[in-house]
Amino acid sequence: MAHQSTIGSWTESVTSLPPNRRYICTHDKNGKSIVHSSPAQQYHGRAGVGGMARSYSTATVPAKLNSDEDVEAYLKPTGPTSFKGTDIVSPLGTGSNLLVVDIAPGGQSQMHRTISIDYSICVIGHVRMELDNGEFIDLRPGDHIIQRGTMHKWWNGSKTEPARFVAVTLPCEPFEIPGTGETLREDHVEGTGATKSDGSKL
Repeated sequence: MAHQSTIGSWTESVTSLPPNRRYICTHDKNGKSIVHSSPAQQYHGRAGVGGMARSYSTATVPAKLNSDEDVEAYLKPTGPTSFKGTDIVSPLGTGSNLLVVDIAPGGQSQMHRTISIDYSICVIGHVRMELDNGEFIDLRPGDHIIQRGTMHKWWNGSKTEPARFVAVTLPCEPFEIPGTGETLREDHVEGTGATKSDGSKL
Protein backbone atom coordinates (compact mmCIF):
# COMPACT_ATOMS: atom_id res chain seq x y z
CA MET A 1 0.00 0.00 0.00
CA ALA A 2 1.17 3.54 -0.64
CA HIS A 3 2.83 5.32 2.24
CA GLN A 4 0.14 7.48 3.83
CA SER A 5 2.37 10.55 3.89
CA THR A 6 2.49 10.56 0.10
CA ILE A 7 -1.23 10.19 -0.58
CA GLY A 8 -3.00 13.45 -1.33
CA SER A 9 -6.69 14.23 -1.71
CA TRP A 10 -8.85 12.15 -4.01
CA THR A 11 -9.38 14.02 -7.25
CA GLU A 12 -10.41 13.48 -10.87
CA SER A 13 -7.08 14.82 -12.14
CA VAL A 14 -3.51 15.10 -10.83
CA THR A 15 -1.79 16.69 -13.85
CA SER A 16 -2.83 18.90 -16.76
CA LEU A 17 -3.81 15.81 -18.78
CA PRO A 18 -7.53 15.55 -19.53
CA PRO A 19 -9.48 13.09 -17.37
CA ASN A 20 -9.82 9.62 -18.91
CA ARG A 21 -13.08 7.70 -18.95
CA ARG A 22 -13.68 4.02 -18.42
CA TYR A 23 -16.95 2.25 -19.23
CA ILE A 24 -18.04 -0.77 -17.21
CA CYS A 25 -20.23 -3.12 -19.25
CA THR A 26 -22.76 -5.72 -18.12
CA HIS A 27 -26.06 -7.29 -19.27
CA ASP A 28 -29.65 -6.12 -18.94
CA LYS A 29 -32.51 -8.36 -17.80
CA ASN A 30 -32.90 -9.62 -21.38
CA GLY A 31 -29.28 -10.61 -21.74
CA LYS A 32 -28.31 -7.66 -23.95
CA SER A 33 -24.98 -5.95 -23.45
CA ILE A 34 -25.20 -2.51 -21.87
CA VAL A 35 -22.98 0.02 -20.11
CA HIS A 36 -23.48 -0.38 -16.39
CA SER A 37 -21.79 2.90 -15.47
CA SER A 38 -18.94 5.26 -16.24
CA PRO A 39 -17.90 6.86 -12.97
CA ALA A 40 -15.18 9.50 -13.02
CA GLN A 41 -11.70 8.22 -12.26
CA GLN A 42 -10.54 8.95 -8.73
CA TYR A 43 -6.81 9.58 -8.45
CA HIS A 44 -4.83 9.81 -5.27
CA GLY A 45 -1.91 12.17 -5.57
CA ARG A 46 1.58 10.89 -4.84
CA ALA A 47 4.26 13.33 -3.83
CA GLY A 48 7.05 13.70 -6.37
CA VAL A 49 5.30 11.45 -8.91
CA GLY A 50 1.81 12.55 -9.93
CA GLY A 51 -0.95 10.12 -9.10
CA MET A 52 -2.62 6.77 -9.65
CA ALA A 53 -6.23 5.71 -10.15
CA ARG A 54 -7.50 2.18 -9.66
CA SER A 55 -9.62 1.96 -12.79
CA TYR A 56 -10.95 -1.50 -11.94
CA SER A 57 -10.22 -4.46 -9.71
CA THR A 58 -11.40 -8.03 -9.25
CA ALA A 59 -10.99 -10.27 -6.23
CA THR A 60 -10.17 -13.40 -8.24
CA VAL A 61 -8.82 -14.63 -11.56
CA PRO A 62 -10.86 -16.01 -13.22
CA ALA A 63 -13.17 -13.18 -12.17
CA LYS A 64 -16.58 -13.85 -10.64
CA LEU A 65 -19.06 -11.73 -12.59
CA ASN A 66 -22.33 -13.28 -11.43
CA SER A 67 -25.01 -10.72 -10.47
CA ASP A 68 -22.48 -7.91 -10.97
CA GLU A 69 -20.83 -8.77 -7.64
CA ASP A 70 -17.48 -7.53 -8.92
CA VAL A 71 -18.93 -4.16 -9.97
CA GLU A 72 -20.67 -3.68 -6.63
CA ALA A 73 -17.47 -4.45 -4.74
CA TYR A 74 -15.46 -2.06 -6.92
CA LEU A 75 -17.90 0.84 -6.48
CA LYS A 76 -17.83 0.62 -2.67
CA PRO A 77 -15.62 3.21 -0.92
CA THR A 78 -13.88 0.50 1.11
CA GLY A 79 -12.78 -3.09 0.60
CA PRO A 80 -9.91 -4.93 -1.12
CA THR A 81 -11.24 -4.19 -4.63
CA SER A 82 -12.64 -0.71 -3.95
CA PHE A 83 -11.99 2.10 -6.41
CA LYS A 84 -10.21 3.81 -3.51
CA GLY A 85 -7.63 1.06 -3.11
CA THR A 86 -4.03 2.25 -3.24
CA ASP A 87 -2.26 -1.09 -3.70
CA ILE A 88 -0.33 -1.69 -6.91
CA VAL A 89 -1.20 -5.39 -6.73
CA SER A 90 -4.39 -6.90 -5.34
CA PRO A 91 -3.94 -7.27 -1.56
CA LEU A 92 -5.84 -10.55 -1.75
CA GLY A 93 -3.08 -12.14 -3.80
CA THR A 94 -5.68 -13.65 -6.13
CA GLY A 95 -7.18 -10.84 -8.20
CA SER A 96 -6.41 -8.22 -10.83
CA ASN A 97 -5.92 -4.45 -10.84
CA LEU A 98 -6.28 -2.03 -13.73
CA LEU A 99 -4.33 1.14 -12.96
CA VAL A 100 -3.97 4.52 -14.65
CA VAL A 101 -0.80 6.36 -13.67
CA ASP A 102 -0.21 10.03 -14.49
CA ILE A 103 3.35 11.28 -14.02
CA ALA A 104 3.94 14.98 -13.55
CA PRO A 105 6.67 16.73 -15.58
CA GLY A 106 9.98 15.59 -14.13
CA GLY A 107 8.18 13.14 -11.82
CA GLN A 108 9.77 9.91 -10.63
CA SER A 109 8.81 6.96 -8.47
CA GLN A 110 10.88 4.90 -6.09
CA MET A 111 12.79 1.89 -7.32
CA HIS A 112 10.49 -0.98 -6.44
CA ARG A 113 9.21 -4.46 -7.24
CA THR A 114 6.01 -6.33 -6.47
CA ILE A 115 5.01 -10.00 -6.36
CA SER A 116 3.30 -9.78 -9.72
CA ILE A 117 3.41 -9.79 -13.47
CA ASP A 118 2.53 -6.34 -14.80
CA TYR A 119 1.56 -5.23 -18.29
CA SER A 120 2.29 -1.49 -18.53
CA ILE A 121 1.41 0.49 -21.67
CA CYS A 122 2.47 4.08 -22.36
CA VAL A 123 -0.54 5.97 -23.73
CA ILE A 124 0.49 9.65 -23.53
CA GLY A 125 3.86 11.36 -23.52
CA HIS A 126 7.32 10.00 -22.77
CA VAL A 127 7.58 7.42 -19.99
CA ARG A 128 11.00 6.16 -18.96
CA MET A 129 11.56 2.94 -17.05
CA GLU A 130 14.81 2.36 -15.18
CA LEU A 131 16.01 -1.11 -14.14
CA ASP A 132 18.26 -1.75 -11.15
CA ASN A 133 21.15 -2.59 -13.51
CA GLY A 134 21.12 1.06 -14.67
CA GLU A 135 19.40 0.39 -18.01
CA PHE A 136 16.74 2.85 -19.19
CA ILE A 137 13.89 2.01 -21.56
CA ASP A 138 12.11 4.89 -23.32
CA LEU A 139 8.42 4.35 -23.96
CA ARG A 140 6.25 6.29 -26.39
CA PRO A 141 2.48 5.79 -26.89
CA GLY A 142 1.82 2.14 -27.69
CA ASP A 143 5.14 0.90 -26.31
CA HIS A 144 4.80 -1.41 -23.34
CA ILE A 145 6.68 -3.29 -20.64
CA ILE A 146 6.12 -6.72 -19.13
CA GLN A 147 7.41 -6.63 -15.55
CA ARG A 148 8.03 -10.09 -14.10
CA GLY A 149 8.78 -9.37 -10.47
CA THR A 150 11.62 -7.13 -11.65
CA MET A 151 13.03 -4.10 -9.81
CA HIS A 152 12.17 -0.89 -11.68
CA LYS A 153 11.47 2.81 -11.40
CA TRP A 154 9.21 5.11 -13.42
CA TRP A 155 10.25 8.52 -14.73
CA ASN A 156 8.57 11.16 -16.85
CA GLY A 157 11.01 11.73 -19.70
CA SER A 158 9.83 15.32 -20.07
CA LYS A 159 10.43 18.23 -17.71
CA THR A 160 7.55 20.21 -19.23
CA GLU A 161 4.77 17.77 -20.24
CA PRO A 162 2.88 15.16 -18.19
CA ALA A 163 2.78 11.48 -19.19
CA ARG A 164 0.40 8.58 -18.64
CA PHE A 165 0.62 4.81 -18.65
CA VAL A 166 -1.98 2.13 -18.03
CA ALA A 167 -1.10 -1.09 -16.24
CA VAL A 168 -2.73 -4.43 -15.48
CA THR A 169 -1.20 -6.15 -12.44
CA LEU A 170 -1.68 -9.82 -11.62
CA PRO A 171 -0.20 -11.62 -8.59
CA CYS A 172 2.48 -14.20 -9.31
CA GLU A 173 3.93 -17.05 -7.29
CA PRO A 174 7.04 -15.99 -5.36
CA PHE A 175 10.25 -17.43 -6.80
CA GLU A 176 13.96 -17.31 -6.04
CA ILE A 177 15.63 -14.33 -7.70
CA PRO A 178 18.59 -15.67 -9.67
CA GLY A 179 22.00 -15.24 -8.06
CA THR A 180 20.65 -13.79 -4.80
CA GLY A 181 19.28 -16.70 -2.80
CA GLU A 182 16.35 -14.40 -1.99
CA THR A 183 12.67 -15.09 -2.58
CA LEU A 184 10.69 -12.44 -4.43
CA ARG A 185 8.91 -10.05 -2.08
CA GLU A 186 7.44 -6.58 -2.44
CA ASP A 187 10.22 -4.06 -2.00
CA HIS A 188 10.35 -0.25 -2.19
CA VAL A 189 13.89 1.15 -1.98
CA GLU A 190 14.02 4.13 0.35
CA GLY A 191 15.97 7.12 -0.93
CA THR A 192 15.38 6.41 -4.64
CA GLY A 193 12.31 8.61 -5.21
CA ALA A 194 11.96 12.30 -5.98
CA THR A 195 13.95 14.53 -3.62
CA LYS A 196 12.04 15.24 -0.40
CA SER A 197 9.16 13.16 -1.73
CA ASP A 198 10.38 9.61 -1.19
CA GLY A 199 7.94 6.88 -0.25
CA SER A 200 5.77 7.32 -3.34
CA LYS A 201 5.57 3.55 -3.83
CA LEU A 202 4.45 3.88 -7.42
